[in-house]
Amino acid sequence: MKVRSVFIEGMKVHMRCGVYKEERELGVQAEVSVRVVSEGFVDYQELYNLIKRVASGTFIYIEEFQDTLLEEIINKWNPVEVIIRTIKVSVPFQHSFERAGVELRWQRER
Repeated sequence: MKVRSVFIEGMKVHMRCGVYKEERELGVQAEVSVRVVSEGFVDYQELYNLIKRVASGTFIYIEEFQDTLLEEIINKWNPVEVIIRTIKVSVPFQHSFERAGVELRWQRER
């Protein structure tokens, strides 16, 4: 079996995502990286457009955004594996770290 990884790293998006109402109304800056491992062809321009479209929604949790994006990727390309990394660059509280985020790893059952 031959597989390829198509990826987009560090895509900057403005998302309406957060537990706090202000985050969902005003939005936050985030970076999204996606890797799609597939036996078939995956067009990274289409992947970019898909990320952009899903990121335009409103979510309470990053995990909700990732689950929505994952479902769309699975339906479109039937991948072997998907990795989605979402980093909030702007967080609404005092912090001593550069970023916070969530990484989702999914593999097709054999």
